[in-house]
Amino acid sequence: MSRRLFASLIALLVALALPASVLAQEYRFSVDKEVVDVSWNSDGTEAIEYTFTFTPQPGSHAIDFVDVGMPNSNFDMSTASADVNGTPVSVSQSDYQGSGSGFAVVLGSAAIQPGQTGSVHVLVGRVSNVLYEDTSDKNYASADFAPTFFGSQYVTGSTDLTVTFHLPPGVKPNEPKYHNVSNWPGTAQPQTALDSQGRVTYTWTAPNASASQQYTFGASFPKSYVPAGAIVTTPPFDFGALIGSVAGFLGQFGCFCFIALI
Repeated sequence: MSRRLFASLIALLVALALPASVLAQEYRFSVDKEVVDVSWNSDGTEAIEYTFTFTPQPGSHAIDFVDVGMPNSNFDMSTASADVNGTPVSVSQSDYQGSGSGFAVVLGSAAIQPGQTGSVHVLVGRVSNVLYEDTSDKNYASADFAPTFFGSQYVTGSTDLTVTFHLPPGVKPNEPKYHNVSNWPGTAQPQTALDSQGRVTYTWTAPNASASQQYTFGASFPKSYVPAGAIVTTPPFDFGALIGSVAGFLGQFGCFCFIALI
């Protein structure tokens, strides 16, 4: 066998060992705008609403799936829905490729093509086990939330990011306290207002945020506005996240071993 033919065969075997996503077009997009509304219901559960504005870069892969991470695995999938530019699309846990818990928005025929701009709207009506006892005041409940973010290898440019907390019904404007946000490029103090239902809101805004960075927002309010059983006293064990991490490690390890064997 000639040296050139042998080298070609080795290159072919290595290529076959690589994931298909490496060989195909890569995802590369900007998140021009992201609006997040997080509402705490009177029963202590959480509702989450996202609106993303995506622009795939020229020559990149169309946006056909969007992974949406969840705070934990205790989200009610029956309350999840999505649409693209107003057209309803499906959601699927089995297609989720992110870390931890979450689901995928399956765009299908509504996929956003390179050079186009599209809006992806996602709603989850119920997530439980999201409140904890405030460490500085045992009479308060603590609510933290980190919006989903994307791998830095896929995202380009900055994001106009707005996050609004809607506190439980009945909370008075002088009662809640906001938490500081690490590495937040916007103002440290959120804007305070009342929403259309008369609920106290905290709003953080930054026109130059990063969609590939995790920001954790938080607020505390008196425990009396939610049932005592809704407040988690010990961190929950996210079994789904553990299984996902182990499966991802085994997949990467198996691919590495196959390439090393070749």
